[in-house]
Amino acid sequence: MNIKLKRFFLNPFNLLLTAWGILNLLQARFTTLNNDEAYYWMYSKNLAWGYFDHPPMIALMIRIGYFFFHNELGVRLIVVLSQLLAFWIIWLLTNKEQHKKKENILLFFIIAVILPVCNIYGFISTPDAPLILFSAIFLLAYKRFLENEIWQNTLFLGISIAALMYSKYHGGLLIILVILSNPALLKNFKFYSAAFLSLLLFFPHLFWQYSNDFPSVKYHLIERVSAFNPRHVPEYLASQFFFNNPFILVLLIWIMIKVRSKNLFDKALYYIFAGFLIFFFISSFRYRVEPQWTALISIPMIIILLNNVEYKSWIRGYLKWIAIILFPLFLLARLACMVDFLPVSFFKNEFHKKKQWARDISMLAGDRPVVFTNAYQRPSVYTFYTGKFAHTLDNMSYRKTQYDLWDFEERVHGKEVLYVPHFFADDYKENLTKQILSDGDSVFVRVYKDFQSLQRECVILNDDQYTFSRTGVNTIHLKIFNPYPFMIDFRHKELPVVFQIAFIKKGNMEVKEKLELPDNISKLNVGDTISVDCKFTIEDLPPGSYELAICSETGILYDTYNSKFKKAKINE
Repeated sequence: MNIKLKRFFLNPFNLLLTAWGILNLLQARFTTLNNDEAYYWMYSKNLAWGYFDHPPMIALMIRIGYFFFHNELGVRLIVVLSQLLAFWIIWLLTNKEQHKKKENILLFFIIAVILPVCNIYGFISTPDAPLILFSAIFLLAYKRFLENEIWQNTLFLGISIAALMYSKYHGGLLIILVILSNPALLKNFKFYSAAFLSLLLFFPHLFWQYSNDFPSVKYHLIERVSAFNPRHVPEYLASQFFFNNPFILVLLIWIMIKVRSKNLFDKALYYIFAGFLIFFFISSFRYRVEPQWTALISIPMIIILLNNVEYKSWIRGYLKWIAIILFPLFLLARLACMVDFLPVSFFKNEFHKKKQWARDISMLAGDRPVVFTNAYQRPSVYTFYTGKFAHTLDNMSYRKTQYDLWDFEERVHGKEVLYVPHFFADDYKENLTKQILSDGDSVFVRVYKDFQSLQRECVILNDDQYTFSRTGVNTIHLKIFNPYPFMIDFRHKELPVVFQIAFIKKGNMEVKEKLELPDNISKLNVGDTISVDCKFTIEDLPPGSYELAICSETGILYDTYNSKFKKAKINE
């Protein structure tokens, strides 16, 4: 054996890191993709500087791994390797005094592997994986910058900030918390130099946002935010309690109360841990907070625990006993992700029904493209496991996705497609055919010979505010334009287009009334715009203030918004 290789494996840290990597590689290969992973794989098939939900780092990581392996391992390969690199960097961030004791190497891995975050993002390919890696790299750059403000470290800091922001927008909160922990950075010329460099590197993504009308900003900061509503708070508290391992979480909070930070870097770790939990606690009063949004606090958790393991003599033994009890349970759960042996619906729905479901739909579709509704994950899973093209449409009760930015709607126009809706009422089923899948579940489908949909914004409302009467007949002026590279057929034989005016209050649809187009308008050619006055009545709508939008129904396809929202006042 090569001497260098022998030394590598004789190093306990490298040996444990290799063993953990092998476990994650096996998990990555033999675990079916979950819904979100398939969606991000679709990102990687269409590389861009940005996507509707996230920055592009996860897409690039998947694209690189999939180049080597055209299977689940390829989707997850770089994520597995990125966690190994993150572990090595986190180890470097712990106090050097802790490195002198070999038993602390084992303790480092004990702390890491009993955190749910480290088990999940050791192989699951989502934006949280690159976020954790580049958060660790950013903290390493920041620590070196604190130690020595040379231009080399300034350059490293600027690049790490850009990479962090390309991973997930939560990285911005990490940067803010670090600045709050050390306000003197705002007087530091070299810190501003690093920030300017990161802005230059991040500019392509900002330009992508501008070119696409800031879809991520609108989604994350406007569409997801609701009025004050504390019903999500208990869910947030419970999810964070268990997602971060309650036995570790309680110990860590106790240590942070008892032990003061010793330097600016330790202070930053305290701010990151507490800041993320407090920020999303406040956010939970406005919208549902996903447990993984605080995933990067696993980094300060590991560092603070290892640095303070000598604070009390019982801490080391406490951590070991937690590992003895919990790690086998984590292994059991991970095995259940690969092999369907537990009667738990989460594992079955998340991992074990995907391949056969995709094959069943493929048998129904034949060579036709498949059009799903209200589920960006389903076409992604279908395409990954069949290699066939699929698209999804969203209605007024569902959010926009990356599928709304791609040209997929144009690619199914005029084609013979299999339509597979997600949610529907009983009367909707009358227009569909029921099919039984191999697992006994059923779907309702329909084949369209000449498919047409109208998902894009195509109606212009010139006024910012409208006033209507609930008695008598009202008139609204519309400009309807064709945003597609093909003709819109309003009198289509299978899928005719019907416009409606919708009134919304506090996110709820109150009234939706049909708008009749003039009889002489049946088609709209490419690039054309028409102006029409449409009449409607709203006797059932109580007086008050509302939001107004124009929507459409294309045949039996779900209704969707086709205009911007405007303000409306209804008088008696």
